[in-house]
Amino acid sequence: MKLLDSSLFSTLDITEEKQKLLKDYLFHENVQRCKLFAKLVILFEMILIALNVLATYSSNTSFINPYLIFYITLVVFSFLLLFYIFLFEKKERLTEKEGKWFQAGVLGFVSFFLLWGTVVTLWDQKEYGHVMVFAINFMCVSVLFHASNRTILTLYSLPTIVLVIGLPFFQSSTEVLFGHYVNLLVFLFFCWLASRMLYRSHVSAFYSKMLLMEKNKELAKKIEENEKINNQLQQANVSLHQLTLIDELTKIPNRRGFQSYINNALHDDKRSRTLAILMLDIDYFKLFNDHYGHIEGDHVIQMVAQNIHACIDPAVSFSARFGGEEFVVAIFDQEKRDVVELGGKIRNSVLKSRIAHNFSLCHDVVTVSIGAAIACVQSVEDVEQLMIAADETLYKAKQNGRNRFEVS
Repeated sequence: MKLLDSSLFSTLDITEEKQKLLKDYLFHENVQRCKLFAKLVILFEMILIALNVLATYSSNTSFINPYLIFYITLVVFSFLLLFYIFLFEKKERLTEKEGKWFQAGVLGFVSFFLLWGTVVTLWDQKEYGHVMVFAINFMCVSVLFHASNRTILTLYSLPTIVLVIGLPFFQSSTEVLFGHYVNLLVFLFFCWLASRMLYRSHVSAFYSKMLLMEKNKELAKKIEENEKINNQLQQANVSLHQLTLIDELTKIPNRRGFQSYINNALHDDKRSRTLAILMLDIDYFKLFNDHYGHIEGDHVIQMVAQNIHACIDPAVSFSARFGGEEFVVAIFDQEKRDVVELGGKIRNSVLKSRIAHNFSLCHDVVTVSIGAAIACVQSVEDVEQLMIAADETLYKAKQNGRNRFEVS
């Protein structure tokens, strides 16, 4: 038996998967309302049982009467419903067959509740002549039990047929009987109308909630994708920026990388700092290129860069290719003797590499000349002046025969 109205889904364009989700949602909500309603019925019927017993006791009539049986019967079935629901709800997961049995049981109780109200109403014709119980039961089901149009009409059918056929046997007045039929027709129509409105409202609310969740998921996914793209772009920008700071041939920082290092060092520490600048030049490199070729010249530049990098301490020093065969080393917060020791270490490291340079005018292997200058700096302008001083010292080292280290 379908609990969903397929015509409604055609307007909302819900997939089969969503229809199943809606079906499960509505059934779960119906079960929770049935549980609450069964508890209220038990409470109300127990009060009626107590009043019935008191009435029979005070009037000295028979303790057992039809209404007492009606009340007890509904109490028993309400307890059975609660137990039935408990048996299924304690299971973590229901099989498809168990789910069908669960739904069938709940629908069976709703049918019994309506039929019970019909029987009580027929019996009331002998005592009171009203159809109040039938009307109340139908109103409760229409408002509390949300199901498809087919399911609601199926639930309505048997109790209504029993009442329509049974009324003439229990109500002797033709006028009262006719009034019952007219009133019940109008009442049933409005009960059905109320059930449809509530059902469509719940379906629409569920679909809107699901649509909102889907949009939120899509939005979250797009945000995640955008963040991922932004992170990739940021990483790419960082990589590109790093590439602009690295010399392609030697893989050590270039002139721009050196300037960036100096700027950051001065920016991070506003106080005046001791800085040593070492300017280094490969001796007679043009002659080496002219006779050995540019490829071998590139190898020499790479070798010198590796030697410099191996000699310095990255914690306090920074080396870069300043251009062509010229290199620069910056050393912060070190004593002069440490600078002198480093300069000699770099010169000896290159010399010990023993790369033949038969066209050098100072040695038969590749050598370097180094000029150093030390001063306290606080700004980029101070560093520029210090570099000029280091360059002048380098020129002095070359004048004094090359393959030398000079410090001013």
